[in-house]
Amino acid sequence: MKKIKLHDIQERRNSADEYTLDPTEKYVINLEEEMEFQMAVMMSFQMMGPPPAIKNYHAWLFENGFNVELPNPTNEVVAPYYGVKPLWKTDYSQGIVVMAEDESDYYIVMECSSRNKGYKRTKVILTMGGCL
Repeated sequence: MKKIKLHDIQERRNSADEYTLDPTEKYVINLEEEMEFQMAVMMSFQMMGPPPAIKNYHAWLFENGFNVELPNPTNEVVAPYYGVKPLWKTDYSQGIVVMAEDESDYYIVMECSSRNKGYKRTKVILTMGGCL
């Protein structure tokens, strides 16, 4: 497992579509270290509106039978993707599964591509409370 910091802007782009996270890697994150930046990103969603990439997440929720208004993905559904493949991957974003460093709970992280004005290459924890 590889510990990462989602808010680390020093990461290098590693592919044509500019995603830095590898969905086949088993990532762990420290939620306490991430919280301040993630709260700032969520505040920017409220002030400036969410990036177009959020539609990719909503489409994934809908296609998998989850509530788009009150997202409720489960650990049971996302765990098989952990370190295997993305939940989704489009020109605007990819969704990957990461695990909390000190827990066995999974989180969905959306990585935005450069097509998202104001959110280029931003990594957002979409399930701040973890999956159910």
